[in-house]
Amino acid sequence: MLSVPWGIDYASVVVGVLTGALFGCRRKFDVVGITALGFLTGYGGGIVRDLLMGARDIYFMQHPDLIWVSFGICLVTFYFRGLFLDLDRSILFADTLSIALFALAGANKAFAYGLDPIYVVIMGTVTAVGGGAIRESFVGVAPAIFRQSNYYAVACVGGSVAFTVLAFAGVDLVAAGFACVGAVVALRFASIRFDWQTRAEADLTPRVEKAASRAARTMRQRLRSRRRPRPRP
Repeated sequence: MLSVPWGIDYASVVVGVLTGALFGCRRKFDVVGITALGFLTGYGGGIVRDLLMGARDIYFMQHPDLIWVSFGICLVTFYFRGLFLDLDRSILFADTLSIALFALAGANKAFAYGLDPIYVVIMGTVTAVGGGAIRESFVGVAPAIFRQSNYYAVACVGGSVAFTVLAFAGVDLVAAGFACVGAVVALRFASIRFDWQTRAEADLTPRVEKAASRAARTMRQRLRSRRRPRPRP
């Protein structure tokens, strides 16, 4: 199992808590609501991952000092929100790095538990986007990962796949970890830079029907040409 330095590990949770608290500030929630949204964002994905895996070492329960730090961040965000609301670009970068590290943490833990590759990818993605999805569901908003948007969940899937492929290929886990984080950040910012977005609607039925009709027409023409009597010499 790749051992992520505790400072980086803590930083990913801290940024998740901060983005969740800011989410509540923009919607004029009280201090209780902001604290709840901060914790849901910072810990939600990891809790879901650990419950799905049946893990006994649940991350949320292993670091009581980080709980107090997260609680302090929620209070500071509530009472001094003006310091953060204008830092959209910095928050975007920090949030992207945070979900990249969450993807790494989820995929890394699933790999250490000996799960199949598909589950390693799923656990990495769930850890990265689960907190945000739970946060938005709690306030009655369709989670961003379910709506047309720049790559968010897609970026996390890409990073998890990169880690999984390299890890199961026997590549050093440090290199696999860098590949995971790099893939998430690159896909996320490339989608914003070039305005790549997931599609809200995609109906291939007309194209399939048209192609099927063309193929059927071609087949009928060939059958007719075969049935025509050949001229006698």
